[in-house]
Amino acid sequence: MFPRWLRPAWRLCALLLCTAAALRADTLVFTNGDQLTGTLVRADQAGCIFRSSMASEVTVPWAHIQELRTTGSFIVVEAGGAPHLGQLMISGGLVEISSPHAPAPQFVPDSQVRMIVDPETYRKAVTARPAFWQGWKGLASGGFSQISATQSSNSYNAQVDLRRPVPSLPWLPPKSATLFHLNSTYGRLSQPSKPTVVTSIYSTSLEQDEYVGKKLFLFGNGELDHNYAQGLQLQQAYGGGVGWKLIASAPTELSVRADLHWTRQRFLSSLVSSFLASSLSESLRQDYGRIVWTENVSLTPSLTKGLAYQMAGISSWAVPVYRNFSVNFTVVDSYLNNPQPGFLRNSLQYSTGIQYSLP
Repeated sequence: MFPRWLRPAWRLCALLLCTAAALRADTLVFTNGDQLTGTLVRADQAGCIFRSSMASEVTVPWAHIQELRTTGSFIVVEAGGAPHLGQLMISGGLVEISSPHAPAPQFVPDSQVRMIVDPETYRKAVTARPAFWQGWKGLASGGFSQISATQSSNSYNAQVDLRRPVPSLPWLPPKSATLFHLNSTYGRLSQPSKPTVVTSIYSTSLEQDEYVGKKLFLFGNGELDHNYAQGLQLQQAYGGGVGWKLIASAPTELSVRADLHWTRQRFLSSLVSSFLASSLSESLRQDYGRIVWTENVSLTPSLTKGLAYQMAGISSWAVPVYRNFSVNFTVVDSYLNNPQPGFLRNSLQYSTGIQYSLP
């Protein structure tokens, strides 16, 4: 407790702090006369996102806003891309931008507003050009098992899925994205007087997407595959195509791709073949609360070597356990219609491990 003689001074300080906070607060007035004070988070062509202590964070369409006043400076980006910096007064379908560095306020119709963000967000997410090793998001998981007895076995599995979007904020219009994928399984089973059985499977790919619209993008990619269980020493595929984001909401992301690529296969028997192929693929990410399901299915017919078609699918569930750590359950199926003689066409893997999600 404060001494009695300090209590009036403490009350005065608290009152001054509350008054200063109120003076710094942004004000949102609805068309029905209701009013909120708080902070403007951001805005786009549909409306604005406003945060207040009374209503938490709300999304309000422009048609429901009578007036919006900010005490801090924001950057307004027009549909054509021109930015304007200043304090805002939005009323009657117009955005008034006042800046001490401008001789007169500037006016932009709210229908021409592409986005409104604070200067720091604009600098980091819109104008900044991060280095190649910066801005990656995604997950990495791994697991292993070991048995030491008459039979000795060791097995390891690893999965990495990374994405580097530009700009980095998901609510901004996408410009480009870099995707990296790795899935690997290795195991050895040995027994006295018996040959050692080896399992060695990996698949890795790198893709660069360049958006030509909000959902339409062109891409180039390269992929390397090795599957000892199918007699495949190394498969290389390089090409490009077009993709379309059918759904790009917070809980659901669904996209489809079609490409044309050159493929070179080398088997354990030293057999080598090259051909032109095309791939049709679909990718889905679905959030069920905190549980995340991802899956990808692809069909790859050969255009110049009819029997060399392939199919592949991967399905993965991530169940959170602590902060960014989850338990991962993954199923990978790979079908190769022209494996090395004596090997099965289909390869099916089940794996589980600990997964870490990059923030």
